[in-house]
Amino acid sequence: MNILRIFDQTFTERKFVFFILFELLNHPEFEELLPSEYNTLLSEFNEKLRYGSFNELNLNSVLNQENKALFIKIFESINSNRFNLVSNDLNQVLQSKLFLNQDRKKIGRIIYEQLENKIYVTDIFNAILNGLKFETFYELSIVSADELLGDWISLKETGQLRINYNMTDWMPVGSKIELKIEPFNDELYKFICLTTVMDYNTKETFLITVLETNVQIKNGFFYHYHFQTNEFIYKKPIYEFETETFKTTINQYDFVFKRKKAISN
Repeated sequence: MNILRIFDQTFTERKFVFFILFELLNHPEFEELLPSEYNTLLSEFNEKLRYGSFNELNLNSVLNQENKALFIKIFESINSNRFNLVSNDLNQVLQSKLFLNQDRKKIGRIIYEQLENKIYVTDIFNAILNGLKFETFYELSIVSADELLGDWISLKETGQLRINYNMTDWMPVGSKIELKIEPFNDELYKFICLTTVMDYNTKETFLITVLETNVQIKNGFFYHYHFQTNEFIYKKPIYEFETETFKTTINQYDFVFKRKKAISN
């Protein structure tokens, strides 16, 4: 099964999470066409209800290449009926089978908090549909490999790429990454991430490799493959490319990179 991890990317419209999940789970075709995925998502929805927390829209646990077309079909159906949705009437929402045997006072409060002042519905569904169809929420930069070759350094990181330092005498120094993109063969390029570490004993600092893959660069994506076996790992978007800077995602973290030559000048 080819898992799609579109929702590793940031979906910033958090106030719509309850609304989207409710309409998806309340849609009869979802349970009918994708019963296993429905049950998985229903369990996650109930967990969010339990804690009253709808901070993240994440369909990674149920979305893959094989069922992507069905998800698109269901979301298109919801979107086409967006002016007559159940969620437009809070009383109808409360009567949904999703809330049977639930604390109605608690559920009523959550429904009111999550669905009041619901606007920009069309934009939200268009964003989800485009994300599903193009497998990214970002506006891709269609660039050639030649434009990305060279040495880059991160200006901004949402997390830290790291190895297991437990069996070493090293500690990472910050989260900044140096990225090398180099020719490898006719189709693939080396994608090497290095970070600065310090030796506890000598206090010396130096660069080590924390991630290495082989990549294809096409259609606005890095297609990452294992650097030894060439087994496909994932694809990640290239976006906001401006000759000397670009953004991408590595593992689950977002990075802004600037060409090192541009920094030194």
